Amino acid sequence: MLSQSTIDTVKSTAPLLADEGEKITRLFYEKLFNHHPELKNIFNMANQAKGEQARALADSVFAYASHIDQLEALGPAVKRIAHKHASLQVAPEHYPIVGKYLLEAIRDHLKLHHDDPVLTAWAEAYEALAAIFIQTEEGIYQANEATPGGWRGDRAFIIDRAEPETDEIKSFYLRPEDGQPIADFRPGQYVGIKTQPPSSEFDEIRQYSLSSAPGDPYYRITVKAEATGTSAPGQVSNFLHDANVGDRVWLRPPTGDFVVEKRSERPVLIGGGIGITPLVSMLLNAVQQGWELEHLVFIHCCRDRSHHVMHDELRALSAQKGFKYYVAYEQGEGADHLGYLDTDILEKWLPFEGRGDVYFCGPTAFMSGLNILLKRMGYGDDQLHYEIFGPRIRFSEAS
Repeated sequence: MLSQSTIDTVKSTAPLLADEGEKITRLFYEKLFNHHPELKNIFNMANQAKGEQARALADSVFAYASHIDQLEALGPAVKRIAHKHASLQVAPEHYPIVGKYLLEAIRDHLKLHHDDPVLTAWAEAYEALAAIFIQTEEGIYQANEATPGGWRGDRAFIIDRAEPETDEIKSFYLRPEDGQPIADFRPGQYVGIKTQPPSSEFDEIRQYSLSSAPGDPYYRITVKAEATGTSAPGQVSNFLHDANVGDRVWLRPPTGDFVVEKRSERPVLIGGGIGITPLVSMLLNAVQQGWELEHLVFIHCCRDRSHHVMHDELRALSAQKGFKYYVAYEQGEGADHLGYLDTDILEKWLPFEGRGDVYFCGPTAFMSGLNILLKRMGYGDDQLHYEIFGPRIRFSEAS
């Protein structure tokens, strides 16, 4: 239990963190990697190069400071981050290391004395938060290990098939090298994949949504080969695209909280680009489970027909099962709507007056704009569910 003086001190520093948080977290990462370069095997260094991780951490620290007297409000965020940590295999021994350099960064940037009450309060607050994460993550590890076909840590999988979906997207079918059963998963979850591309001296871990339904003897991921560049994005996606059938990759058990919690009366699935993948898993599971699909709406937005992944599969499934399937292209022919989604087209496709649940995934700007549109149409926060890969950021007024 945190003391009241600690709560008061931490809350009083929240405005300062809002102003200086990104500078502090940049200094933190600099210190952390200078003293512990081995942690580059865990962190996504492409996000570091783009500055996204520092911004996301600053947002998280600010949220923690602002809600330290009502930590129950942070429950969903803690759960989400803990799942991401589990896919990275974050361990209890990592937390004291992170805490040490985060406190040093606060001290150095704010020019505080080592026994300043602000540092004392933040040390106590960090230990409390770390204990919450350690306990939550251990629960995820134990659950994954106890699941039939489950495991803890890394497990070798073989690329059994690689099927092109578009010129830049492939679906990979991954089977366990040991030939043993694999853990079931909840539609919308992802797996952490560990590789060491030739261009990197460190392990590279990325999360990819499972694009198949539970129950198959393989995991399917559908991966876009991202453009490479000086900040090193696309290292793992291009490594996979260049891999051969029979090559080995290392997987962590399925994790993630972007899942269908209940059988919604009027479910809506909206994907932007490759963000369609967890939604395909949700759709296939709904079909597999015998849902009544006449009110289910599936919307896919992408650049044009040549970038439209799984088009034929989804069209055929819609015709067979009766759910509504709509397509929006930025350009070209063959779509139900040309241009970005707007209120007019959404009200036409979703004539539910704000009823039901909406699950959406795609580029951050796409989701931010969509979030605003859906709220204008009467959907509440508890009806909107989304997945962001990479560092978590706050939507502008949409969140």
